[in-house]
Amino acid sequence: MENNPKDEYYTSIGAMEPLYPEDANGKLENLALELVEKAGRLSEAMNPITRLAIARFLRPMNSYYSNLIEGHDTHPIDIAKALNNDYSENKTKRDLQLEARAHINVHESISAEFIGNNTPMPSSEKYLKYIHNEFYKHLPEEFKKSKSIDDDTYKIVVPGEFRTCEVKVGNHVAPHSESVSAYMNRFESFYNPTNNSNNSKIKRIISIAASHHRLAWIHPFLDGNGRVVRLYSDSCFMYEKIDASGLWSISRGLARSKETYREKLANADLIRYNDYDGRGNLSNKMLVEFCIYFLTAAIDQVDYMYKMIDTESMIERIERFVDLMVAKNKLKVEAKYILTDVFLKGKISKKEAMRITKTSDKTLKALVDTLVELGLIATKMEGVEMMYYVNYSIKFSPLLFPGLYPSQKEIDMMDLN
Repeated sequence: MENNPKDEYYTSIGAMEPLYPEDANGKLENLALELVEKAGRLSEAMNPITRLAIARFLRPMNSYYSNLIEGHDTHPIDIAKALNNDYSENKTKRDLQLEARAHINVHESISAEFIGNNTPMPSSEKYLKYIHNEFYKHLPEEFKKSKSIDDDTYKIVVPGEFRTCEVKVGNHVAPHSESVSAYMNRFESFYNPTNNSNNSKIKRIISIAASHHRLAWIHPFLDGNGRVVRLYSDSCFMYEKIDASGLWSISRGLARSKETYREKLANADLIRYNDYDGRGNLSNKMLVEFCIYFLTAAIDQVDYMYKMIDTESMIERIERFVDLMVAKNKLKVEAKYILTDVFLKGKISKKEAMRITKTSDKTLKALVDTLVELGLIATKMEGVEMMYYVNYSIKFSPLLFPGLYPSQKEIDMMDLN
């Protein structure tokens, strides 16, 4: 009798147990508590307007690192150009720009969902399909092809739809396509943050780490699962209000240790070793290790951003930046007063700007026009008052937010000529 082809794949939803790590040492609880406390401190570290401006500025970085994990290295300068609809004539580079912009757009859409009144449930099938659809519908056609192991041919990824063929990621053969919906129903139910069994915030934080792996393990979509999983984790942090309004990114933390990330993900795919390795099909020990790695990476990113936006350090960098731009005849020295004030207050009026710079209306207008052109402030009429808002440009991130991108990329971005 021939073997049923399905025997090669997972078909029982019990195969992805345990869904929550058993950690007798309590290390995961300590890490989750540390993350909550530090993220809360980061949220309170600056003016809300400035916080949102920096979060907006960081979205391209989030896109850069999430796509980098997938092997797509789009230069930050090219991402900045894409945001201004300036696309390369080179097809390969243009496709990467389109991919980066698609990721930024969906992240912005997700953030808007959580800022609004209708907070979505991140673990729901509907929401995950929404993320995938929003990302994939804007990708170039070349990026919508993925190989199935059914017949070793390329299939077209359907935005927002679960796969209907079989896939293998490294050594992991994902669950059978006909069972994906059953797995996702179990995923949605178990990780639903509104369930009575999830009334502990610390448990829900640990579940973000565990569900990150389990969603990748299910591999519900034909392609794009890595980006969807990381956007899902971002959504979970937003739901728990520990994303500091977008001031830190898990993708940067995972990409900075990309090989370890992949290794920990793969290890958590392993079958349990023995009776001392949990009570499920998969290894509890490896799931605990992945969760420790994931939460540690998150804490590292919160620490990095807290240090980066420290008021004294930020003001020093603003002053050094303006001094450099003055030396290059790009700015007037009075710019440091405006840039410092909008960082501290989020916005200032034209009258305030005239007072702190001690310049004439004509001189101030020329200075403000230059700052707007450089992407360093934004202007807006509020009633009869002209207001100047905090704003940041990717181009100047190596000087104002050093270390945000890899060193070689920042060297490329340092050319201010």
